[in-house]
Amino acid sequence: ANRGIAKGRTPTPAMAHHYSSMGPFAVAEVPSRRQRSHILTSIVSVLLIAGASLFAVQHYDLASPFMTKALAPKTQIGSMQRSVSASACSFGRGINERISKRDRRIRRKMGLRKKISGTPEKPRLSVFRSNKHIYGQIIDDTIGHTIAAAGTVEKGVKGDLAEKTPKEQAEIVGKLLAERAKAKGVEKVVFDRNGYKYHGRVASIADGAREVGLAF
Repeated sequence: ANRGIAKGRTPTPAMAHHYSSMGPFAVAEVPSRRQRSHILTSIVSVLLIAGASLFAVQHYDLASPFMTKALAPKTQIGSMQRSVSASACSFGRGINERISKRDRRIRRKMGLRKKISGTPEKPRLSVFRSNKHIYGQIIDDTIGHTIAAAGTVEKGVKGDLAEKTPKEQAEIVGKLLAERAKAKGVEKVVFDRNGYKYHGRVASIADGAREVGLAF
């Protein structure tokens, strides 16, 4: 009888009577080896699906139709931190990363600084602008020394900048910076736009420096 049950055949009448006495848990036939393998595979599949569902619940807001990210991770790139937020889970297109305008400028600046460097023979003319003012520096990067500098915040320059447009103010600053650089013996520079677009006040300060005779 035991051998018959092991091979998946119908039990003997005595064994059937024993199983019938078990009530709702009665077993008419012992599963074969192949059936047991299928049952085990099904159990493993159910566990894998349950684990994947638990992971999705912990990391995504499944109540949203677009599966929006519940918590946006923070990533550090170089010297700046940015908050990466996903408005929607785009299939096959990655996460929609949103960074600030300032961080984008710093990215461009660091890319330019890999190619531009000031030397004693040809220092770097670096420009910085804010909403109201603009500044220029001529820097020797080999020793980290500022050879000359000028800006719209200087007391001696504010009188000349009265009633001038922002571009005209930047051109005056460029001329003053070039005069101070030539007084220090600087004739050639490499222009560093510092991540800004070369237009408007940034281009005007470069034009003013060229008018005085600074070559770049």
